[in-house]
Amino acid sequence: MVCTNKIPEPLDLSHHYSRVTKNRGASAVKDFYKYFGIPNIGNLAGGLPNHNYFPFDTLEGAAALPDRFKPTPNKPVNSPNEGRETVISKSANDFTTSQVLVPKTSTTADLLRKIDLKSALQYGTSQGYPPLYSYLRQFTRENMHPNVPYADGPEIILTCGSTDGFSKTIEALSNLWIGGHDPVEEREGIFVEEFCYMNAIQAVRPRGLNIIPITIDEEGMEASGPGGLEHVLRNWDESRGKRPHLMYTVTIGQNPTSGTLSLQRRKEVYAICSRYDVVIVEDDPYWYLQYPSAKDRSIGGQGQSSLESTPSCGNSCNKPKSSGYTFLDSLVPSYLSVDTDGRVVRLDTFSKTVAPGCRLGWITAQPAICERLLRITETSTQQPSGFVQSLIAEMIMGPHSPNGRGGGNDDGGWKTDGWVRWLEGLRGNYERRVRTMCEILDAGKQLVKTGRRQSMSEEWSVVDSVHLYDFAWPLGGMFIWVKLNLESHPLWKKTSHSKLSRALWIHLTTPRYLVLVAPGSLFAPTEKIREEKSYSYFRICFAAVDEADVAPVSHRFVEGCRSFWRKKKLDDIDEDMEEEVEQLMTEDKENEIEVINSIYSEHTLKKTEGGAPESYLLAIPQKDVTLCLSIPSQYPTIALQLTAVDSVGPASQKGYGTYVLGIARDFLAKIFTPGQVCIFDLLQDLEQRLDEYDTDDAEDETNPRGNSSDAIDPLVEITKPPQWTVSTAVTEKKSVFLARACTIQSTSEAQAAITHLLSTDKRAGKATHNINAYRIRSLVDGNEVVYQDCDDDGEDAAGGRLLKLLQIMDVWNVLVVVSRWYGGIKLGPVRFGIINAVARDAIIAAGFGKDSMPHR
Repeated sequence: MVCTNKIPEPLDLSHHYSRVTKNRGASAVKDFYKYFGIPNIGNLAGGLPNHNYFPFDTLEGAAALPDRFKPTPNKPVNSPNEGRETVISKSANDFTTSQVLVPKTSTTADLLRKIDLKSALQYGTSQGYPPLYSYLRQFTRENMHPNVPYADGPEIILTCGSTDGFSKTIEALSNLWIGGHDPVEEREGIFVEEFCYMNAIQAVRPRGLNIIPITIDEEGMEASGPGGLEHVLRNWDESRGKRPHLMYTVTIGQNPTSGTLSLQRRKEVYAICSRYDVVIVEDDPYWYLQYPSAKDRSIGGQGQSSLESTPSCGNSCNKPKSSGYTFLDSLVPSYLSVDTDGRVVRLDTFSKTVAPGCRLGWITAQPAICERLLRITETSTQQPSGFVQSLIAEMIMGPHSPNGRGGGNDDGGWKTDGWVRWLEGLRGNYERRVRTMCEILDAGKQLVKTGRRQSMSEEWSVVDSVHLYDFAWPLGGMFIWVKLNLESHPLWKKTSHSKLSRALWIHLTTPRYLVLVAPGSLFAPTEKIREEKSYSYFRICFAAVDEADVAPVSHRFVEGCRSFWRKKKLDDIDEDMEEEVEQLMTEDKENEIEVINSIYSEHTLKKTEGGAPESYLLAIPQKDVTLCLSIPSQYPTIALQLTAVDSVGPASQKGYGTYVLGIARDFLAKIFTPGQVCIFDLLQDLEQRLDEYDTDDAEDETNPRGNSSDAIDPLVEITKPPQWTVSTAVTEKKSVFLARACTIQSTSEAQAAITHLLSTDKRAGKATHNINAYRIRSLVDGNEVVYQDCDDDGEDAAGGRLLKLLQIMDVWNVLVVVSRWYGGIKLGPVRFGIINAVARDAIIAAGFGKDSMPHR
């Protein structure tokens, strides 16, 4: 029978694009790239460095052969032990490897087959390196998702990993919302699982999105029932903001709960999303790691292969297309397999199949959405690392030039056969691991206790069994989600639930057990879930430890739980917790001292020589006064004490030290909060208060701060000092970051504010970098005039990223300056995240909104 149904076009979802995304145009520079490949063209247009000056002549590496690891059967076996062969990981020298070599230049004319450093290390197209993009596009459309039910199928774009892909997707499909400035009816939202991957939450929370958890069961997100997706959508309270139009979900080996969503559940959820116009962001890093042998041990046996019930055109008139590989056909299919509307944005990554450090992945979605993501990529990451893309392309695709070498026995590359075989082997090794751990945990979840009881006539021997925990055998992924049966613990009614859970977590880390698990609180998307449910769960990752350690560490977890259930007195758990709290408080205190001495000078806060352990001296910078502090070991849980004035400068007025001590004590009394450090805040307040004191008491002084009269450029003289709002200082590997934000109305004001800051604040003046950016919008003769600029101040690319932040936040008439005091340890790309984080802190604290333009 021939199917006559016409496959529908994907829906136009442009009404969900953010305002910024709608306004993006194609990169004018990128439009030139299509001309660069014309043979023998004299390229005088682009700003491309000459490839002959690249310092790398080749890129080489020894790579595994694709059959390194033994696969497991695609069909569930009768017993978890059947067909089981332990594969012990060997050192790299014990394996047969192939040599991968990316040459400097390739003689191949076909750009989709040309793999060399000349092209890979040059500026390129934002879709990705053409050979790898072309291969992954074909693999995605023909092998991974051959049954996408909309016309012409999906498009892809390469990313710097799934986190990058998610960030761009959220930027494309949601608007920034700032509390206290934007009306609540404009606030957008996103649905997530009740416990979810917290990097996603941390990405959307600063954008002001409502985070709406949906209840889950052993499979994953629930379609119906109280707290299920349909229930929440149908009963949405618009006083909370707009009804959410985004959903973020991990459907295979869900992180952290390990749930695997069946095809039937996907159809139910998709139908609801279609009815309410919700875009599904499917993050699927574990798709290849599905474990058939767990079906008979899991609750419900949710798995269903892609060929069992996936129609190719929305009905059953034709059999679905095969991927061409039995392994891929056996996997539960993506949401893309039911995506008749084109509302699924899927995130894939090489992090779990090659290595996380690759920072390489791709997005699969309808072409119109990919085009918008392309525009975002053109002005942000541009494309992933050329080193990584070319090496993976050469390994899988193989060379199309005699001077290159790919993976595989014949140096011709793994090809798709080899890539799929590699994925099968990875699944096999992880499946053997999860069986080992689950069997040990399953055998140890009961604690057997014996005792004696006496009746009226005789004594009896009694055996009691206490249930310690439960878990569902994972059908996929890298995690086991353990539900603790804390209600059975002897101390359940004698302390708080969260304290008991925390005590168990600490107990497992002690030297006798040395097991580190992830507490459920790390994955709670809301405070309500954190407080009411998260204490009952631990997430265990069976993937990270060496294979030989899987069984021993599993046994240690079991023994640690059993010994903890034998604790019958609160003193037994308080001792472990007190040690941990003391350690955390010590770290807080040491970090604060390091920040202060990094920003000011190394002698600003130091221990008193020969004094008590709690005795410190605090020198107020530039004020000729030093205070005596008593910082208890329990600080910041317990307040510090300002005990005396240690010294004042010879030129200070009588009573100056007593005045300083008094205002310092008053300030501490107002701001101290148990658990929060406060010495840095104290210093900042004293500086400001004493500046005012010096100004009030100065006689015949034209410059009370001691700066030369020409400190400020006369061309940018300002009549009023800028009112800076200062962020919280952040320390990372001895580097300290601090941001300031203020209002400006012109470029001259911006320059004046920066000059004033550097000439009057010695700490800022001594910073290694003072990165800044500003945006100004004003009316000149009735016309709108826009200015924006940035300065790296030696921190390459940081200024541009800072300006990008201002654009994303849509703020105007604001100047932000981020000072960095370099600590001697390079941070790499992490520094950009910290710079933007402190800048955002200052901007939001200053109350800036997205529209500071005067009324017309």
